[in-house]
Amino acid sequence: MRPGLEIEEWAFWSPESSTPGDWLAHWRRPGARSAEAKIPDDAIPPAHRRRMSSLSKLAVQAAIQVSRRARPDFMVFCSQHGELVRTQELLRNIVAGEELSPAAFSQSVHNTGAGLYAIVAQTRAPATSLASGPSTFAYGWMEAEGHLLANPAQRALLVCCEDPLPEVYRPFSRQAQCTYAVAMMLRLADRRGLELALATSDEDDDVLPFAPSFMAWWLSAARTLSLTADRQRWVWSRDAA
Repeated sequence: MRPGLEIEEWAFWSPESSTPGDWLAHWRRPGARSAEAKIPDDAIPPAHRRRMSSLSKLAVQAAIQVSRRARPDFMVFCSQHGELVRTQELLRNIVAGEELSPAAFSQSVHNTGAGLYAIVAQTRAPATSLASGPSTFAYGWMEAEGHLLANPAQRALLVCCEDPLPEVYRPFSRQAQCTYAVAMMLRLADRRGLELALATSDEDDDVLPFAPSFMAWWLSAARTLSLTADRQRWVWSRDAA
């Protein structure tokens, strides 16, 4: 039996609330809308902060918060859409025949957050950046778990963040358009930890993003969490004791 994972440190932020449970309650209300708030970036050195996109700030700020006590040995940065806001602006520049900004172009790739955090934190820990549709967070969890099973004494940093889609792309997504950042420092549990199982499902996809929904569950008393996307059901569970 796999030992499961344990969350040593965690960070969460959204414009609606910095508390995952309150975030979930907000988005479960009929007609819920996204709020506006300044993205926290006080942990990021000003020299780096000035050129960062909002998504990069979300990722790096959250990663710094959870790695203050212990540095990660492995990093997984997850985002379903990545730097799409910045990429759209670059595409507009191309259509208009304008010269592209080298800084904007270099930070439009999917591993921007991982790269910027590595620079700010001065770490050479291996990192991977994932995108896998609405199940992105679940696959990021599996990536971190796989590394920790192979390296039981290590820690893995898991970061998942998202910006709302640009207006032109929203008709192609059924998910609620949320801004959020979730980060956690993971390690193998000494006893039975958090376990993830996968099964097929005919249920409709969950409208709310996985990562903040997971954090709200983890801080609750519920024993299991079931989330569905793309005909797959992801079930997290923990020991009732």
